Amino acid sequence: MYQNNDARAARLPAAQRCDNALLPSGYARRSFVHASGLAAALCRWARPIPNLGTARLRPRAYAMRARSSSLLLALLLSTAYAGQSDNHPQGHATRLSQVPTLDGNVVDDPAWNGLRPFTGFRQLRPDNGAPASQRTEVFFGFTENALHVGLICHETDPAAITVSNDGVQSDSFSMVLDTFGTGLAGMVFGTNPVGAEYDGQVADGFADWNWSTLWEVRTRIHDTGWSAEFAIPFQSLRYGAGDVQSWRVNFARVIRRSNEISYWAPVPRQFNMFRLSLAGEIDGIHVPPQRRNLEVTPYALGRMNRGGHQGGVQHDDDFGIDAKYSITPGLTLDLTYNTDFAQVESDRQQVNLGRFSLFFPETRPFFLENAGSFEVGYPGTQLFHSRRIGIAGDGRRLPIHGGVRVSGKVGTATNLGFLHMRAEAEDATDRDDFTVARLSRDLANRSSVGFIATDRRDPGSGRQTYGLDGSLGIGANGQVRALAARTRTPGVDADDHAASFYGAYNSAEWTLNASYAEIGAGFDPAVGFVGRRDFRSVGTFAMRTFLDEETLRQWRPTVAYQGYWDFDGYYESGNLHVESWWVWKSGADLWPAVNFSREGVKHPFTIAGEIVPAGDYETRNFEVGVSSAPSRTWSGGAHLVTGGFYNGKRHAMSPYINYRRDESFSAWAGWDHNTIELGSEDGSFSVNLARAGFSYSFTPKVNLRALIQYNDADDVFAANVRFSWLRSANAGLYVVYNEIDARSGLGKPERELVLKYSHIIDVF
Repeated sequence: MYQNNDARAARLPAAQRCDNALLPSGYARRSFVHASGLAAALCRWARPIPNLGTARLRPRAYAMRARSSSLLLALLLSTAYAGQSDNHPQGHATRLSQVPTLDGNVVDDPAWNGLRPFTGFRQLRPDNGAPASQRTEVFFGFTENALHVGLICHETDPAAITVSNDGVQSDSFSMVLDTFGTGLAGMVFGTNPVGAEYDGQVADGFADWNWSTLWEVRTRIHDTGWSAEFAIPFQSLRYGAGDVQSWRVNFARVIRRSNEISYWAPVPRQFNMFRLSLAGEIDGIHVPPQRRNLEVTPYALGRMNRGGHQGGVQHDDDFGIDAKYSITPGLTLDLTYNTDFAQVESDRQQVNLGRFSLFFPETRPFFLENAGSFEVGYPGTQLFHSRRIGIAGDGRRLPIHGGVRVSGKVGTATNLGFLHMRAEAEDATDRDDFTVARLSRDLANRSSVGFIATDRRDPGSGRQTYGLDGSLGIGANGQVRALAARTRTPGVDADDHAASFYGAYNSAEWTLNASYAEIGAGFDPAVGFVGRRDFRSVGTFAMRTFLDEETLRQWRPTVAYQGYWDFDGYYESGNLHVESWWVWKSGADLWPAVNFSREGVKHPFTIAGEIVPAGDYETRNFEVGVSSAPSRTWSGGAHLVTGGFYNGKRHAMSPYINYRRDESFSAWAGWDHNTIELGSEDGSFSVNLARAGFSYSFTPKVNLRALIQYNDADDVFAANVRFSWLRSANAGLYVVYNEIDARSGLGKPERELVLKYSHIIDVF
C-alpha cells in the first residue's frame, strides 16, 4: 500500500503536491485531498510512513522512546511564538444601488462606479511578501439578496494569459469567506479567464473541492487582462446572527506562466489562503433577515444493463428526491429519498502490495457537503467514513433507501452534525441503519474540542463507536491534537480502544511533528475505516526549507520515521525515510530518497497470489520522483523505486503524462508497473495498473469526461464515460456509460448506460 500510494502522489505536479493548489485539478482534485503518499503527506506534516526498523524493542525501551518523543514535541512547541500577526488588511462592503449585469464587463458596468477596489496584493510565491507583479482590483458589494464581487486582473501581456479546463494549469482567481469569523472553517469560490466555476468547503487549512452550491460567475478577456463578476445568493452561504456582519476574507490570484500566487491578505510562505486566521476583514455586510428557504431536487433515471450477475439485458427506471431546508442561516436540514449516485466518477483502482486495507475516498455529492464536520481520526483511521454506507466491501453499489442530515453551526462557535441513513445490507435480504452524531466547539487560536458517536444497526444487533477529540493552537506555528475512542461490538469485550496524540510546529524554515497512536485488536468502528489494528506507533518528521532565489525556489531536506509495535513489545514494522526535495521556480521538482525498513511478519500473507512467509525482514530501497512544469502544454513525470521488499526485491516505475490544448481539452495517462521477486524460486511476478482519461469542455457547464483503467493483477478492465450538461450546482443532465470486464472470475463482464436528469426547484 505504501509503495502504491507513493507512486500515485508522485504523479502530481509540485504545485498540487505541496501548495494545496488554489483551484482543483480535473485529474487529481480528489486524489490530492485523500492521498496518503509521501508528497501529499509532507504537506500535512503527519505522514504514517510504513514500516520498518532493525530490532525487537522491549517494553521498557519502547516507553523510553515514547517519552523521548514527547520531550522532543515539547521542545518543538516551546519555540512557537505567542500571538499572530495583526497586520491584516481591512475593508468595507458597499451596498450596490443596482444589480450588476452579469457579463464579466466590470469596467463598463455602472453598478461598480464609485466603488474603491481592494488592491495591494502581495506574493506568496515565488518572492514571499513582495508586491504582486500585476495589479489586481477587487470590488466587494452586496444587494438585498446576493453578494456581488467584481474583479479586474490587469495583465501587461494579455497574450500570455494561460487558460485551461484544469484549474491547476490555468490563470485563476479565488476568494475564501470565513463568515463566522472563527478562523477554522469557510467557503471558497473561484474561476479562471474562461468562466469555469470552482467552489469548496475549507476546514483545518485544506479545501474540499467536491462541495457545490448555487452561484454564478461570468468572465471576459480584454486588451488589458481579464475580468470577472460573481453573484453568490445569500441563501447559498452560511453565516451567524446579526443584520450587519464582518467576515474574514482573502483573495488569491494565480499567474500561471510565472507560477506566481499573490494574496490580498499576506500569508507566510509555509501557509496558504486557507489559513483563515490570517485572512483580512471586510465589515458592513448587510445580510437579509433570516428566512427558511427550501430547495427541492427531484431526479428521474433510466438504466440499461447488459451482462453482470443477472445476465441478459436489464432495464430499470427510477426516481428520487433531495431536499434542503435552512433551519437558520448557519444550520441546514438535508433529506434524501431513494438516493442515487449514477453520475459519480468511478473509483480509481489500486493494487495492494501490503498487508493492510486500502483507503478509497468518498466522491458522492450528498456525503461531501459539510463532510469536514464529521471527520474525526488520523491517517489510516477514521471514526466515520461515509463509504461504509451504500457500498459493499467489494465495491458494489447498494441501494440507499433514504436519510436525513442536520449540519452547520448553532451560534458562531458550536458545530452540530447529525446523519441517519438506511441502506440495503450486503446480503440483499435485509437493511442496515447508520447513525452519526457530531458536536464540537470552536475555541480561540485554531483550537477546538468535540465528541462523536456512531451506530450501525441491523435487525439482529448494533455496533457503536464513541470518540473525544481536541486540538490546541500554540502561537501562530504550533498545534497539538488528541483523540480517544472506543467501540462496542457484540462478542468483543477487550482491546476495543484507540488513542492518538499529535503535535506539529510549522514555520517558514522548519516543519516538525511527532505523534503517538495505539489501536486495540478489538477496535472496530462499524461506520468508519481502520487500516490496521493491534499496534502502538511512534512517528517523527523534520523538514528544513531553504530558499535559493537564483536557480531554485526551494530545497527541502527531510527525515521521517514511523514505527509500529504490538502490545507485547514486538517490533512489527518501521521505516526511516531520508529525502532531498528540490523545487524549481517553474514548478518542476526532483526528490531522491532512501528508505531503511523493517517488516515483522507474524503470519504468512499473499501479494498478488504469492505467499510472503512469516519472518523478520530488514531491507533498504531507493526512490526518486521527478515532474516537469505543470503549466506547459505537455507535462509529465515519473516515480521510480528499487530495492528490498520483504524476503525479495521490488523494482517499480510510475510514469505519467499530461496534455493541455486550451481551455476546452486536456488529457492524461499513467502507468504503475511493479516487478517483484520474492524469496521462493517461483516467486517472481509483475503487476501493472494503467489509467488514461480526458476532459472536453464545450462550455464551462457542458463537459465530457472519460476514465479508462486496466489492472492485470485481477485482469480487470474498466471504463467510465460521463457527459454532463449542468444547469446549476451539480444538477442537470447526465449520460453515463460504465463497462467492467473482470476476466479472472471476480465478476462477469457488465455494460451499463445511464440517463439521469435532476433539477433544483427553489420552493421558497
